[in-house]
Amino acid sequence: MRKYATLTEYKAFAEQAPENDSVVEKRLGTASFEVDGLTRLAAYETDAEGYPTDPLIREAFKDATCAIIQHWEETGDPLGTALTQGAVSIGSVSLGTTSSSKSSLTDAEVREQRIGSLAITILKNAGLIRSAIAHT
Repeated sequence: MRKYATLTEYKAFAEQAPENDSVVEKRLGTASFEVDGLTRLAAYETDAEGYPTDPLIREAFKDATCAIIQHWEETGDPLGTALTQGAVSIGSVSLGTTSSSKSSLTDAEVREQRIGSLAITILKNAGLIRSAIAHT
């Protein structure tokens, strides 16, 4: 599995120092996997190991990876489990949504809430994610 950023690069990127370096180390691979998913339709040259060869694209991958980890550090929810939780009731007290209907969020909106908007913006600005027009 490729990792687009190192712990040192994350620490330089992040607004706050991580609470646990080993957790960030583990998340580097997962966040890099998310970047791969976001850029799967992008066209760019890679080296033999699959890393982008263009320095600007490589930097966008690194920054997006760091932005995802920073979002997870801020929310404490790297799995996005808060997005799938419904109402919890104990007696007459109900916490969370009272709607029994499924969330009205699109897949893209759920992804953005799970990984944060900054990573998506970084990749869009680098030309690695393009908007699509749906004709309905």
